Order: sequence, then C-alpha cells, then structure tokens
Amino acid sequence: MAILSKDQAQGILKKVMALSKADECEANLNGGKAGNVRYARNSVSTAGESHTTSLVVQSSFGKRVGTATINEFDDASLEKVVRRSEELAKLAP
Repeated sequence: MAILSKDQAQGILKKVMALSKADECEANLNGGKAGNVRYARNSVSTAGESHTTSLVVQSSFGKRVGTATINEFDDASLEKVVRRSEELAKLAP
C-alpha cells in the first residue's frame, strides 16, 4: 500500500476511535518505505522496494489490556481489529 496522506490517516484513526467500546483506546498507524539492492560480480543483480503500513489498536478495560495489529484498512477490517483488541483485553488476567 502506498504512503497515506494526512487526511486518509486521520480518517482511519477517527473510524477506529468511533468503533471502540473500551474504557481507553489507543491507535497507532505506522508506515514506511524500504529498498534493497543485491550485488553480484560487481554489478547490481536485483533491486526492490517495499511499502508497509500497519495499524495497532490497544484497548483497555481497567487494568486489562489487549492489542491487535492489522494491515488492511477497509471498514470491516477496522471493526475486526478493534473488536479483537477488546476481546483480548477482556481475556487478560
């Protein structure tokens, strides 16, 4: 996925916050771009570039905390990651 614009990133984070039912919710949207070059016999043999974007959602119910990560940003996936983090928080000791 390409690097997100400020408006796209804010839209995703606002959706996550709206979906949360936890006492506290923290969402981190991270992304990056990396490249690599492989040399063989003093010349470039392969090269590549990768773009990564991930969303980490941490939900808290009192002292119980659950964290879930996802790299898809459609509405169903956003709801899935929020519910998963809440479910994990409720299972925490």
